[in-house]
Amino acid sequence: MSIVLLVEYTPLEGKKDELLEALTSGAAAVHAEAGCEKYAFHSTKEKVYLIESWADKDALEAHANGEPIKALRAATQDLLAEQASITPLRPAPSGDPQKGTI
Repeated sequence: MSIVLLVEYTPLEGKKDELLEALTSGAAAVHAEAGCEKYAFHSTKEKVYLIESWADKDALEAHANGEPIKALRAATQDLLAEQASITPLRPAPSGDPQKGTI
């Protein structure tokens, strides 16, 4: 079963666009990592969200210790008002199995 995480980023005031640019600039490298199923950024007026899905625990651990995420952390550390919040999600399938889960 895939591992799905929701990450919430709170940028410093006036830094949301810069934060989003820094985060999305590293997405291609993360997409190329083994086991990456989804790594998608979305935003609101105030925050940036990441929905990520990994094939298994080993893929997530490799990502967490890999160079692409280290580079993203370094590029964003001075743009965040607080540490990113990471929430593991459990599926609650509904309706069409393909459309009712991430």
